[in-house]
Amino acid sequence: MRDPHDLLLADHQALRKQAGALKDAIDRAPQKLAESLATFQKAVQQHFKREEPYYRILDDGKRVKDRGLVHQLRNDHAAVIFTLESLVIRLRKNGINPDWRTRFDNLMNVFLPHLDQEDKQLFPIGRETLSSPERDAILQHIQSGE
Repeated sequence: MRDPHDLLLADHQALRKQAGALKDAIDRAPQKLAESLATFQKAVQQHFKREEPYYRILDDGKRVKDRGLVHQLRNDHAAVIFTLESLVIRLRKNGINPDWRTRFDNLMNVFLPHLDQEDKQLFPIGRETLSSPERDAILQHIQSGE
């Protein structure tokens, strides 16, 4: 069976690529931006949902000694979901304007470093501390698409 970290890292790569395409669409294809943003929003929501049992298992066992890191990463999830929803609404109502661009840049300044922190700080802890049955349960959740 594969390691859930591999799937989550693959998600991160795909999300980084989508984020880059979104940045390009703002200037090059603004007429497609609403659709691209909605697609990105769904992908981010799905990814965070896939990570939920991972966080729950690590957090329940208090395996991450840096409690601030776990709280910050979870708060990032909430902030990103909220900001994406706000961006979708603002884009629909007002189009691309300086305020929207600033909010989008702020989102990316949270989201992309968040992925890096999971890759470099959280996942190594999970790789070290998760048991095989825990990995299997997380992997099953990810693969089920729940």
